[in-house]
Amino acid sequence: MPDIKFTTKESIPEGLREHAKEADGGFVVSVVPKVKLDEFRDNNLTIARERDALKDKVAVYAELLGDDTGKARELVGTLKATHQQVADGKLKGSEAIEAEVNRRVAETKSHFEGQLAAAGTRLTEANARAADFERRFKLSTVDREITNAVLHPESGVNPAALPDILSRAYAFYTVQDDGRLVAKQGDNVIYGADGVTPMPPKEWLGKVLETAPYLGKQSAGGGASGGGGGKSALGGLSQTEFDKLPAVERLALARTAAGKAS
Repeated sequence: MPDIKFTTKESIPEGLREHAKEADGGFVVSVVPKVKLDEFRDNNLTIARERDALKDKVAVYAELLGDDTGKARELVGTLKATHQQVADGKLKGSEAIEAEVNRRVAETKSHFEGQLAAAGTRLTEANARAADFERRFKLSTVDREITNAVLHPESGVNPAALPDILSRAYAFYTVQDDGRLVAKQGDNVIYGADGVTPMPPKEWLGKVLETAPYLGKQSAGGGASGGGGGKSALGGLSQTEFDKLPAVERLALARTAAGKAS
C-alpha cells in the first residue's frame, strides 16, 4: 500500500488524519486505492452474508441432529440407507407392512388350523381303533374264561352248547380294566355263594344249567351215537384227550360240534 507523507498534522486531510502515524519528523498515512477498498468491502460483506447463512443452516442441523457430529453422521447414514431401501422397494410404508404382517399371520393361522384339524382326525381314528381293540380284548377275555369253565371236566356243560353259553355270558359278565370278569346286572354286582366275591364262571354255569338243563352233558344212552353227546361232542376224542388240548382248539372243536348238531 502507498504511504503519503505530511510535514505537519494540520496538513493532513481531515478524513485521513485519524489514520496518520508519526515518522521521520513528520506524519505518514497509508492509503488504499478506492477500487481495492471497495473490492475489500464487498468481499467482507459477501463473506458476512455467507457466514450468517451457514450459521442459520448449522442451527437447523443442530436442532435436527444434535451437537454430536459423530452421531449426526451415523444417523444421516442410517436415514440414507433407509431411504434407499424404500426407493428400491425393499422397505414399504406402515400400511403395507401391516398388511404383510396380517397376511403372514393369517397364513400361519390357517397352517396351524389345518394341522390341528388333521391331528383331531387322527385322534378320533385312534380313539375308534382303541375302542375296537378294547371291545375285542374284553370279548376274548369272556371267551377264554367261559370256555375254560365250560370245557373243565367238572363243568357238566355240553361243549356243543358253548355258543349259547357265550351269548349269555356276554350279557352277564363285564371285563374290568385289569382283565377280571365281574358278574353284573345293570350297575349291580352279582356276588357268588360267599357273598363277597363276584360270581365266578363255574358257579354261574351251575345256575345256567338249573334254568336250562338241556345245555348240560347228555349220556351216550344206546351207544356212541346216542343223544348227540359223548365223543361226537368232543370231536371224536375221549374226555381225557379232549381235556389235554389247548383251550383254543377245544373251543374250535366245541363250535364245530355245535354246528353239526344244529
